[in-house]
Amino acid sequence: MILRQRFLTYLAALAAMTSANAQQAMDATANLEEITVTARRRSETLQDVPIAVTVMTSQDIARAGIVSVQDFANLTPNVTFDNALNLGTNYLSIRGQSQAQYSPPPAAIVVDGVLNISPMQFNVDEFDLQQVEVLKGPQGAIYGRNAIAGAINLTTAKPGPEFGAHALASFGSADEWIGKGSMSGPVIPDLLYVLGGVSYTDRRGQVRNATTGGYSDKYEDVTSRLRVVLTPADNVEADIKYTYSDAEGHDPAYVWSRSGDPAISSDPFDANRIGNNPRKLHDLSGRLTWDTRLATTTLTLAYVDVTEGLAEDLDMTSDDILAATQHEEQKGFSQELRFASATGSNLSWLIGGYHVRSNQRRVTNIYVDPFFFGLAPVATQADALFSANSDLNRYETWAGFGQVQYDFTARLGVELALRYDDDELHQMPGAGAERAASFSKWQPKATAIYKPSTDLSFYVSVGQGFRSGDFNASGSSFGNPVILAETATNYEIGAKTRLLDRAMTINAAIFQTDLDNGQFKLFDTVGATNVGVNIDETRIRGFEIEGALRAMQVLDIRASFGYTDPEIRAFTPPPGFTGEARTYIGNRPPRIAKVTANLGFDLHLPISNGLTLFFRPGYRYESGPYWDPENVYRRPDRDLINLRAGVRDSDERWSVTGWGRNVLNEKVTADYQPYTNSGHPLGNDLYYPPVGSSYGIELTVRY
Repeated sequence: MILRQRFLTYLAALAAMTSANAQQAMDATANLEEITVTARRRSETLQDVPIAVTVMTSQDIARAGIVSVQDFANLTPNVTFDNALNLGTNYLSIRGQSQAQYSPPPAAIVVDGVLNISPMQFNVDEFDLQQVEVLKGPQGAIYGRNAIAGAINLTTAKPGPEFGAHALASFGSADEWIGKGSMSGPVIPDLLYVLGGVSYTDRRGQVRNATTGGYSDKYEDVTSRLRVVLTPADNVEADIKYTYSDAEGHDPAYVWSRSGDPAISSDPFDANRIGNNPRKLHDLSGRLTWDTRLATTTLTLAYVDVTEGLAEDLDMTSDDILAATQHEEQKGFSQELRFASATGSNLSWLIGGYHVRSNQRRVTNIYVDPFFFGLAPVATQADALFSANSDLNRYETWAGFGQVQYDFTARLGVELALRYDDDELHQMPGAGAERAASFSKWQPKATAIYKPSTDLSFYVSVGQGFRSGDFNASGSSFGNPVILAETATNYEIGAKTRLLDRAMTINAAIFQTDLDNGQFKLFDTVGATNVGVNIDETRIRGFEIEGALRAMQVLDIRASFGYTDPEIRAFTPPPGFTGEARTYIGNRPPRIAKVTANLGFDLHLPISNGLTLFFRPGYRYESGPYWDPENVYRRPDRDLINLRAGVRDSDERWSVTGWGRNVLNEKVTADYQPYTNSGHPLGNDLYYPPVGSSYGIELTVRY
């Protein structure tokens, strides 16, 4: 707390100094760089896009050391991200809409223009990142599947006519070794360009198991990528990319909370079994682009095959009472054809169609030691099958979409967009009859844009987003057979401005979202699965503001603030769910942080011809969300400070950086499972072991 106050005091003093010397600072400043984004599937400047977008450029990514989803989420207002249990269990939250366990995120995830098919693709090492765009508000009309709260565009390095190479080596505490490298360039000039790269991470971890001597947060990953670009004609391009990842994730075991208080995370991690979490991924995609004077035609094909397993100590004690294993496999194929108008006209349009087919199989087994239930004379290793669940789910979606914008004048424009999704679902249970369900939804959006000057714009939008429903596992002991689809209706007013001769930008938005059938999940020990539950009605109100200032030529300051106030307005408990509806009315849905805030600066001081010292601290605040819909268990507020400092050459071709993450050593769990949520057979509250601070040194080289 003292360090945080000193850090904020220092930044406040720095800002005051800058204000007091505004004229002097302006004499030495340069404009902030113009940022180009593809938020609306075409290239345009960030300040001209009538959507709330947080952007991290290649320079931001390099200087901030962004290597994961967690890193860029921590720089975005009204966005949070956590990972627990296994590599495929992610919790992304955007503007009060969250991700349930083993469920799609509330945003479309697009990598190099290709929409992810499986949520298990999301937490894969996308090294050589060039740009990250986080769009907020429903984007279903353009992005489709699951874009109920926004979209995330990731752009990685693309081979071109110039030779390029990039290498990174890092060593940190907890025996963390990271190496990344890639090379790209022309193989046949004007025709064939190739990029090849590999990333390797090996971390021992820092959360030690008191019983086995192993570490909970161990991690090892090898990810490789091959990307080929063909340009048989000036207006034709084929872009083919293959990614392979082989990872060994964290120990899935949780810690038994002796106190039952989420604010206390110092209980011993003493599971007697060593857990494992292997994952293998094959991701292949291809994009064919053909430009003409009238339009750009883009055909995208994608295939993914990802398998993930886990084995864990389920009782989370030094005794052999409960154990669990799980195997999951997802395969899918998608295709999209879109036509987009040429630029340079008052009228722009986009039209297209999308199709995806995928399969998901998940097999979960829970084992017990009969001795602890009075069924055996002595304790043995927990190996008697207690419950099992095995289902094969098949999904198929057909969609059509269109968008048109017309600028009546240079100051006034209107955009209309519409998408229709039709989802067909089938479940083949391990035992029992086949199930079938379907979900369909029109997703309209209308936006009015007003630009009183080149440095000021306003927009007003109304739009709907849609996240499809799903089946609950056939062996669930409570809940409805089908999880209903979510629908969000969003009303938003936003403004974007450039100030101080374009040395400052301030972007802000205020919104209300009416969410129907919001989804969350509870663990069902008897059924060896997670059960999806719908919240009938939730009203979400909030706002966000982001600012960037080039205070001096050597100093950039960035700040943001996000506020989200979700409230449950109606809830119908499903069959077998304890509690009355009135218990939940007026509560906040689980996993939603009400306040997020960021403050940081980038200071770079030339010290000689060709050498620059740099210092980049960043502060992140997240208010504590509730872990349960009853709003009894609340996570403590989280204060996160990351530091990076070092030296680089003026062209940023090499750098040596010392880094520290979570330097306040805040140990806040990524997941807390109250007994009321998990139904754990021993009656225990459980939480994922939190990780503290880490430090290291990094060397990067670019050619």
